[in-house]
Amino acid sequence: LTVLTLHSCTEVIEIELDSTYRRLVVYGTVSSDSIRHEVTLATTSDYFSNQPLPKVPDATVELEFNGQSIRLEPVDTVPGLYRSPAAFRGKPGITYNLHISAVDVDEDGITGEYSASSTMPEFPMLDSIDLAYFNSPFVSGYQVFMYAMDPPARNYYGFRLIRNDTLLTKRLFDYTVQPDDFFNGTYIYGLPVGFIADDEPGGPARPGDTVTFELNQIDRAYYDFVIDAQLEILGNNPLFSGPPANIRTNIDNGGTGIFAAYAIRRVSSVIPTP
Repeated sequence: LTVLTLHSCTEVIEIELDSTYRRLVVYGTVSSDSIRHEVTLATTSDYFSNQPLPKVPDATVELEFNGQSIRLEPVDTVPGLYRSPAAFRGKPGITYNLHISAVDVDEDGITGEYSASSTMPEFPMLDSIDLAYFNSPFVSGYQVFMYAMDPPARNYYGFRLIRNDTLLTKRLFDYTVQPDDFFNGTYIYGLPVGFIADDEPGGPARPGDTVTFELNQIDRAYYDFVIDAQLEILGNNPLFSGPPANIRTNIDNGGTGIFAAYAIRRVSSVIPTP
């Protein structure tokens, strides 16, 4: 097994992967935010080597969409990180194709090519959030409730929480994903989507703090990847489960990881003074 840690401007990904042979590991996203979008490349390695996961600094990384092609630029200060040369907004309905080449995973002089694609879903129809304080002997803090409309088609969502300027769901383990199985095509009245505990590392939320809820409309491939990775992080009960399955991926040619396009809506609420 090998442990993969991928850093982007918004989250930290930590997953265990079956690494009986070296593989390219990809984590890349295109969102509807106007930002320089990023792709991180690494390779799997021996879990017992106690070394950071090897990054891939000299690849050619290209993004094709809507009849145009852009080459992502390597970030000199962060090996393995590639960024679009200019900020742009991803658009729903557009298919984004990622192409990676000039990668010698096995360091044997033979380079390989990898690709993945993702079509950005439509914007989620997010209305508002409510905040309610709960105090119990076991946990206390603010519960966040979402109000939104779910379209009749099958949809997959991701939830992020921000308090003031701090992202509270940095780790993949904290990123909640959910299908619309229980509310397909209906209005969502007060679905619990996050909890800000009083024992958060940054301290408890206080009156006057701004809580921002981010609703991501994601595709099935990203949903599957997150679910599989979180199960791998949790581990399997040795008495009741078999060997861990490979994490599902949309990277071809034996690569692993994920490339995903997703649409974002955000709403905020200020914690009132009692």
